[in-house]
Amino acid sequence: MPSLPKWINDTLENVMSSKFKECTVIHTEPVSNDLRLVRFASDLEDVPFEPAYAIGIRVNERDYRNYSPFNFNKHKGTFDVLFHLHDTDSVGSSFAGSLSTGETTKILMPRGKRFFEPNAAIHFSIGDETSLGSSLSIKEAAEDGDASFVCLHELEDSSALKDLELYGYHSPKNDIQNIMEAINDFLKEEKEAVYNNEVVFYLTGNGSTMSVIRKFLKAKGVDGKCLRSQAYWMEGKRGL
Repeated sequence: MPSLPKWINDTLENVMSSKFKECTVIHTEPVSNDLRLVRFASDLEDVPFEPAYAIGIRVNERDYRNYSPFNFNKHKGTFDVLFHLHDTDSVGSSFAGSLSTGETTKILMPRGKRFFEPNAAIHFSIGDETSLGSSLSIKEAAEDGDASFVCLHELEDSSALKDLELYGYHSPKNDIQNIMEAINDFLKEEKEAVYNNEVVFYLTGNGSTMSVIRKFLKAKGVDGKCLRSQAYWMEGKRGL
């Protein structure tokens, strides 16, 4: 999201007040050295939600950042956000690292395009650290629909995947060859399901990596209608 002057952000919050909720931090815990889970509470009964929707959090006077909530429970009035603390100089990481229990903040409620395909037999989420929240959200929806879920994450430290119960493939950072090999193994194992368009691939995270993976999948015969894409960040683009 773009960086805007404080007065514009203040005005947006006032004019669009119905789109924001006052949320209270009720729990925090470290998942790994660079991942922090934060649970928020608010009145969510009237809030629409779809898997991989994004919330907007004002991380300082000028900047908002998008995050993918999961464990979104309207009746309990709670949801979780997994923050990637990738850079102490980053405004998003600095904000997330300082959140403490009892603190309140205004959050722009979930919105976005419909991403999840409920009729798929297999849901395959592919991304990096920034994709973990959306993967968890897709996993919940897939399991609720008695469908299968698979994921592939590009991570420096894959140990967090076990703690998050995101079992599947993983690859070291910036190793596109390893990513392609993992995807190719899946395509071979699920050849019939892929051929019958029963698998939907959700590509999130680094826009440049997503573009390469999308081209690879299409070259392997995956139908374009079975591909969902949403870039969360790109090298050199601030606040995507």
